[in-house]
Amino acid sequence: MMKQFETVIGLEVHVELATKTKIFCSCSTEFGGEPNSHTCPVCTGMPGSLPVLNKKVVEYAVAVGLATNCKITQNCKFDRKNYFYPDNPQNYQISQLYLPICRDG
Repeated sequence: MMKQFETVIGLEVHVELATKTKIFCSCSTEFGGEPNSHTCPVCTGMPGSLPVLNKKVVEYAVAVGLATNCKITQNCKFDRKNYFYPDNPQNYQISQLYLPICRDG
């Protein structure tokens, strides 16, 4: 007997936002700086450093969500995905797996 399968397709979209600072700190996003000149304790995952969310990034996310008919959540949450990559000194990536700003678009 042949099993029936349902096709489910998901998209993971990455964009580079036109902000002057990074999403979780006040470091510049300007291209072409000297190596390590746009880093801080938050960027490098130093113990005790706390991120501060860039308001402009949230505004851009909401605008894209509205343009793509997403539901915009009132309370979002950021999650850590732990893994090791040589170019990632934090050994984690911040994502929005469980309560993203936009969903169902």
